[in-house]
Amino acid sequence: MTGVLPVAVKKILQANKMKRMRENLWKIQAEHKSFSFTNIINPNVDPQSYDQRETSAYVDESDIIGRDEEKQVLLGLLRANPDKDGTIIVPIYGLGGTGKTTLAQLVYNNTEFKKYDNRVWIYVSPVFDLKRIGRSIISQLERDGGQWNTDSLQTINLCLDDLFRRKKVLIVLDDLWEEKDSELEKLKCMLGVRKKGSTTVDVIITTRKEAIAKKICTSEPYMLKPLNDGMCWEIIKRFSSFEHNVNKDRLEHIGFNIAKKCGGVALAAQALGYMLKFKDLRGWSEINNSDIWNESSEDETVLPSLKLSYECMPPSLRMCFSYCAILPKGHDIVEDDLIHKWIALDFINPSKGVECIKQLLGMSFLQHSKLPSVSY
Repeated sequence: MTGVLPVAVKKILQANKMKRMRENLWKIQAEHKSFSFTNIINPNVDPQSYDQRETSAYVDESDIIGRDEEKQVLLGLLRANPDKDGTIIVPIYGLGGTGKTTLAQLVYNNTEFKKYDNRVWIYVSPVFDLKRIGRSIISQLERDGGQWNTDSLQTINLCLDDLFRRKKVLIVLDDLWEEKDSELEKLKCMLGVRKKGSTTVDVIITTRKEAIAKKICTSEPYMLKPLNDGMCWEIIKRFSSFEHNVNKDRLEHIGFNIAKKCGGVALAAQALGYMLKFKDLRGWSEINNSDIWNESSEDETVLPSLKLSYECMPPSLRMCFSYCAILPKGHDIVEDDLIHKWIALDFINPSKGVECIKQLLGMSFLQHSKLPSVSY
């Protein structure tokens, strides 16, 4: 009995602490409503100017595991235009997190395309804005400081016709969600499809939906298949610092079993790998045998592996991450401000703030913003 009592007391104390946290959150929410606070927006910052999912063309190829074969296939599809006259659109489609953006980055930075006159990278986002896409292409094509009228689709198209002329251009449109035939046809027109002349425009589009890929392509779209179990295991090993683990011989079999459950999703393997980095042999076994792998979720966008990463967080870290849900989507927040709020709510000790940020970044639950801040 004496050995059980401290554990029981610890659980009771933890439960009371969680109860106080919830009461504090309810109190803050009630005060927010009673004082009728309003969100103050910095007039010098466009609230829509940053999306936490936004991508760029930069990639450190030394960090990429696999996809060499897929890269060569995609290059072959882009070279399939026999006379290299006009526009060719090759979409990449597949499950979220499998590496569509990474594959596009690898092709974008291939030596062959560095010789082109221009390379353009655009993050499209779920909010489809044809004018924004056109203006972004123009801004990345013009190098002489010329001024263009981009008030209407007509003037944007005329401008692009002129800028494309007698040039070789690579364009990547990352994360396309638009499904309307009429809008996709306008996009194809803007990119110069069905126009002939002394122009070569190679376009790569990434999307999660096969239907979109088939509508937008000028040839057969490319389906990016999930990673094989071996690749997922390699990712887990890298992010878990497996080679430096004293129990690696005993963990090999367990780790590979976990890799099989990632569904071929690189993002899931990365998140699990970082989480396993801080687990011992027992912890690895608990994750491998978790009941969560057998759950059938109605929300197919939440993979069991990512859900498991959340479930396995320490309670205080889970509270820190859950706090972020009260802020608006796309909101940017400075790292120090976020830590101070966690401390004020008694989620963490002051000395643990930076470590919590690092852990959430490592599991891909937070992402670095372009700005000097941490966004979620």
